[in-house]
Parts: sequence; structure tokens; C-alpha cells
Amino acid sequence: MHTREDKSFTGLCTDLDAHMGELIALIEFDPQSAPTLPLGQVTHLTIQSGGLVSPIETEGSAILRTDSRTRRCYSFRLKRVSKALLMLLANRRTSDRLRPPAARPACVRILDVAGHALDDVQSEAIVHDISATGISILVEPELEKVLAGNLQLRLSIHLPDAGTVEASATIRHRRLFGSAVLYGLEFDGQIPGFMSAQERLLSYLTGLRSRRG
Repeated sequence: MHTREDKSFTGLCTDLDAHMGELIALIEFDPQSAPTLPLGQVTHLTIQSGGLVSPIETEGSAILRTDSRTRRCYSFRLKRVSKALLMLLANRRTSDRLRPPAARPACVRILDVAGHALDDVQSEAIVHDISATGISILVEPELEKVLAGNLQLRLSIHLPDAGTVEASATIRHRRLFGSAVLYGLEFDGQIPGFMSAQERLLSYLTGLRSRRG
């Protein structure tokens, strides 16, 4: 948290909730190093999570304060944040791997390898599962031969109902999977506009999870 007085504080975001169309974040601070904010004051917030490639930058207005011996908590009404992204963060399951339904598969095209373009036929892959932080894809053995010496890929991912997003990803593991090769990739966010792409991805994951549940 960064205040208008140019002071920074670190706390723990313990809850995110939607209330009457508003997004509320509950942030807990150690009482010895907690900020003292008048209610209604707007401050800059940076929300980080292991389930997000990039932190969420937003502003929040303090609307509630509670104090105890062990903590001081503020509730902030958040501004300018994607509802789909925050609600996915709120349920603490952004790293769950979800499998697209067979009737509506998600597909991937590998755009280039180490700066060299691949032709459309050999660069296609099928999405095995996907999360907010990474993706597993099935590639043919011929493509594995081309990619064997590479760790970094640029992907174009077609998501049913959510459109196409581009992402840069690092290959973390690969193994034989039937007649194909299964790649486990981690998104690294090193593409301009990735935050917008991530919001569409999280919206797609929210839809998958609601259909699964």
C-alpha cells in the first residue's frame, strides 16, 4: 500500500468480496507497523498472489477499520479492477488446472521459436489443461524435435467464448504422453498487453469452473 503522504506499508489481503456491485478487499496489518488512515481516504494498492503473473495495481477507499491487540484491519472499496480477475483471485484457486471440455477444445499455435517462425501446420497443439499461471499442451513428436533445444515459446491461445490471447511461456517440463509429448509451460507475462490477455484468460477459467461446479 502506498499512501498520498508517500509512505509504503505491507499487509496481508485476507479476503476479497463483491457486495452490491462493489469489490471490497480486507487487508490486515501488524499493529506495530500499521498505517493510520482516515476513513474515506483513497490510497494506492498493489495486490500480489502466487496465482497471478502480474500484480494488480488499483486504488482503494478505506471504508472500515478494526483494531485488536494483534492486528489492525482496513476494508477498501476497490476501483478500476476487472471483476472477473478479482473474483477468481478471491476464491484462492487461481492455480487450479482446468481441462477444456472435449466438445469445445482450446487450441494453441506456437508463433515462433527463438525468433524463427514456424509454419501453421507443424506449430499447432492441443490444450490439455490450463490455469491462471500456466498451460499444458500436447505436441506431436515432429514438433518436439524442433522444440527440443528451446525453453521459451510465444503462444497464440484460442479460448472458446473468450477469443485469442498471446502469451510468452517457459517450458518447465516435458514427457511422453501416449503418442504425443506433454509440455508443462509457465506464463511469464513478457508480452505488451499481457494484463488484458490475462483478464480474458481468467474470465475463461471462471466460466470453466462454473460449468464444472
